[in-house]
Amino acid sequence: MALARCEREGVTDQEPKRYPLSFTQEWFVSFDKGDDGGAFGRRWLIVSGLRVTGHVDLAVLQGALDDVAARHELLRTVVVRDADPPYQQVFPPCQVPLQVKDLPPDPGTSRDMAIRKLRLEVEAGTMSAREVPLLRAQLCRFDDRDSALFVTVHHSAADSWSVLVILNDLGAFYQARAGGTAPKLPPMRQYREYAQWQRDSATSTGDDGALSYWTGKLDGALETVLPNDHGYPERYSRPYSMHAYAIDAATATALADLATAVRGTRFMVVLSAIYVLASQLTGTTDLAIRAITAGRNQLEFQNTIGLFLNVVLLRTDIGGCASFRDIVAETRETFIDAMAHELPIGIIEQTFPDCVKPRQDRRMSHLLISDNPAQSGELTIPIAEGAKDITDLLEEAETTDIPSGTVWYLDPRPDGTLSGGMHFNRDEFEESTVAGWSARLKQILAGAIEDPGQDWRQL
Repeated sequence: MALARCEREGVTDQEPKRYPLSFTQEWFVSFDKGDDGGAFGRRWLIVSGLRVTGHVDLAVLQGALDDVAARHELLRTVVVRDADPPYQQVFPPCQVPLQVKDLPPDPGTSRDMAIRKLRLEVEAGTMSAREVPLLRAQLCRFDDRDSALFVTVHHSAADSWSVLVILNDLGAFYQARAGGTAPKLPPMRQYREYAQWQRDSATSTGDDGALSYWTGKLDGALETVLPNDHGYPERYSRPYSMHAYAIDAATATALADLATAVRGTRFMVVLSAIYVLASQLTGTTDLAIRAITAGRNQLEFQNTIGLFLNVVLLRTDIGGCASFRDIVAETRETFIDAMAHELPIGIIEQTFPDCVKPRQDRRMSHLLISDNPAQSGELTIPIAEGAKDITDLLEEAETTDIPSGTVWYLDPRPDGTLSGGMHFNRDEFEESTVAGWSARLKQILAGAIEDPGQDWRQL
């Protein structure tokens, strides 16, 4: 039975209404490990940081947070995982927990460093996926005109795109309450409507064409997994860590120029470099790597909070490629075809169990990379005089969990650099292993920029 701060939606002496899960929610339930781990674990969170300039009206901020939770049902929705079948249960609007912390002066620590330490504390926090709302906030005040606002949402209720929706809506509600006006917000639909649409669409149209493509593409394929240092534990004994690194602006620009020259995107170039690295680490050229995509292909759900993200399995055999440029061409074709025939990853796993068997055997760690255009650019929202995104990857940071394996990120930053990082768990990996892989990836990218026509085996 789900616990909640809010009473159930509707009349309490009646059976609560059950809404079907989306395919993504269903997939997450498939590797649920309860409150202590997996997709619904207490540490599977998304944390965003905002540096706020100007006086923050606490009553207005509290009201704006509550408005966000009232607008978006999934922030007050519990996935009842122990039912058959599992379902969504929506709770009525209620207050979002807001913690206010006044920071004493510390001459020995800069405010930027203090914010980094605060971010670590928030990242190390927990939240139950069985208790709504699945949104929390903490305002840390240096003085009346300088604060840091941390907004945390449980990953079972949101993806990275959703976080931007939450922050933009929070700014709109704050501005409206402060000015006594109606908020200027775009139309939106609820996530349970998306889940129903997704299932109705799959039933009415079928996916024969997409399944036919994947049947040919994944014939004989094995998902690429990485060798780890300590095996794959049944349950992690410690939180995840983040190994962070940066790519300077000049190199980032050169990567973009290379992408343009080969009629691709920077993501395709980086994915090609990861193919090279994975081939070096595993000794095979037939590679099938998972990539996270936004999964938002319907315009009417662009402003909806929820789990739209999908994972596509990108299989490319680089053995016949003479140069790095050839690998990018193969990668480009693979990615375009995969997106044109995209299916929920849960369907792929159920239909092609032999392909994903190496990951399910848990002998090695699977490789997951992020293609997340929602994170690019600098976010500014109208709280007080303004609130700017201060989300950053921290070297040696203890961070929020992922269900299993490793996740690699390479995201653009407002200053033109690329912020790279790898989520990993020390139960599996030594820090030196992860740092070595990151260094090798940067070397491969540097060699590709210098001469994309060279033999990729020499990178």
